[in-house]
Amino acid sequence: MEKKTTKQTLIKIAIQIFLFLLAVVVLIPFVYIVLMAFGKNVISVSSNIPREFSLTNFSNLFKETKFLRWMGVSFFVSGVTMVLSIVLVSVSVYVLARLKLVGRSKLFNALLLIQIFPLTLSMVAIFTIFSTFGLLNRPLGLVLINSTIASISLVMVAKGYFDTIPFEIDEAAKVDGASLWKILTRINLPLAKPMLAIVAIQSFIISYNEYTIASTVMTDNINNMPLSVGLQSMIVGQFGINWGIYCAGAILGSIPMIVLFYSLQKYFVGGLVEGGVKQ
Repeated sequence: MEKKTTKQTLIKIAIQIFLFLLAVVVLIPFVYIVLMAFGKNVISVSSNIPREFSLTNFSNLFKETKFLRWMGVSFFVSGVTMVLSIVLVSVSVYVLARLKLVGRSKLFNALLLIQIFPLTLSMVAIFTIFSTFGLLNRPLGLVLINSTIASISLVMVAKGYFDTIPFEIDEAAKVDGASLWKILTRINLPLAKPMLAIVAIQSFIISYNEYTIASTVMTDNINNMPLSVGLQSMIVGQFGINWGIYCAGAILGSIPMIVLFYSLQKYFVGGLVEGGVKQ
């Protein structure tokens, strides 16, 4: 019995050591970014650890770049994307989960196939569409494409949650004379508040962190760049690379997402778990 207990203790210690080392490996890049952001005279990412520290990079970030403008564009695009995604996902999932339409299962499978299709392979088509409709370098274009991408990916989670709501509630409402719109807005959506919360949070984060599309269609007008593209413009240009200011911008740009995640962490876990019950 003692040997078994000792063996289990050693296994737990080994697991804890492994997890600690893994955490250290993951945190090292973040610590290095912080050191570079506060360091003086940082020339390149291969430089030694700075020995002198100041807030110069942060002050230069606001003086020499359009950082606040980029943040504003990102918040605008992400906020509008969040609202549109909630509307699109709510209506779409109600159709897929509640209405008995011909081809409903095929439509659901088509959404799955769209998610499997690599985004990079569609960049030429996306650029052509943006160019044709005059959406290049306009935040509206990002809102439309981000809302579409976020809605498609979140419909899967939302449908799983909607399936947990008893269908008998809808039938009782129909007997009482309620329309489909009233059933959706006054019955189903209030019961699906956790699902709406996860849709709102995830769509905001997807849009805020999106870079692939933004770096293709938002590169000409520096005032309309979202944060991800704006930061990238700081390390690619004719005047060289300023890693210190870049790291300062990366830290400040990450703060909203860190605060959002830790303040609403329960919705991330709860919404995703409950949404996967009846997939």
